[in-house]
Amino acid sequence: MVTETGELLLFGLTPVMLVISVLLAVSNIRLIRNEGRRPVNMLGIVFAAVWFIGMVLTLGTNRLIILLGISYPQTVWLILIHVIVYFECMLLSTVACTYLSTKYLPPFDRDYIIILGCGIRKDGGLTPLLKGRVDSAVAFEKKQYEQTGKHAVFVPSGGQGADEVMSESEAMKNYLLSIGIPQEQIILENKSENTMQNMQFSKKVIEEHGGEIKDRKIAFATTNYHVFRGYILARKNGFEAKGISAKTKSYFYFNAFLREFIGLLVDQKWNHIVYIMLIVALIVTLNLVG
Repeated sequence: MVTETGELLLFGLTPVMLVISVLLAVSNIRLIRNEGRRPVNMLGIVFAAVWFIGMVLTLGTNRLIILLGISYPQTVWLILIHVIVYFECMLLSTVACTYLSTKYLPPFDRDYIIILGCGIRKDGGLTPLLKGRVDSAVAFEKKQYEQTGKHAVFVPSGGQGADEVMSESEAMKNYLLSIGIPQEQIILENKSENTMQNMQFSKKVIEEHGGEIKDRKIAFATTNYHVFRGYILARKNGFEAKGISAKTKSYFYFNAFLREFIGLLVDQKWNHIVYIMLIVALIVTLNLVG
């Protein structure tokens, strides 16, 4: 039963995974053409190749044995099937959660809007990616004020990288001021170096400004592929926040989503290691009993 369940799941998920692998590979080709051939821009192609090899070593095993004389123990074959299925389920569930989180619109009652930083231009201007995040936060706040008469305070979040002329938060503040957002409606978080610290340090500046964060309604603005992880990291830092999604170029989205998926796996690596060890132990035990 375990053997057949694993094979049926792998076979049933193959069409969906084939579509995802093709999309990742094609988007990577477009990404490389537009932004250059860098290792990080080839993740989708690498993923598609690894998935294809996994399919050959599992669903294509019998044919390989005939053509190449390749063979390995049934236990290894079953472990490979179930580990691939496990990660396919993780990927597909992340796709679903990411899609749902980007379609959700927070209530128009927010007290603070954290804007998650990313790289800025050499002259201190905003990149299109970062500008999209700020514009989405501003558009949400404007609509909130129109509907409820309540302003939200912007919290640009991001420190200064070694190759940046100023902190990301300062660059966002300058842009907010240039489009008419008043100084008193902006508080900076200028120490963070990653998304985890964005949430951690933004929580601190919000509490310094307005008291306990549990008594405040928080939103965060980021690019669509990043929203789901933002929810997770906000909760890890002990507060609830609703995501505001900003769009990005289609050819960039798939590769960025894959990086986020890998980041989520790393964040929960010990859980995944334990689950995989349990899978291996179950299959080994069943084969020994058999």
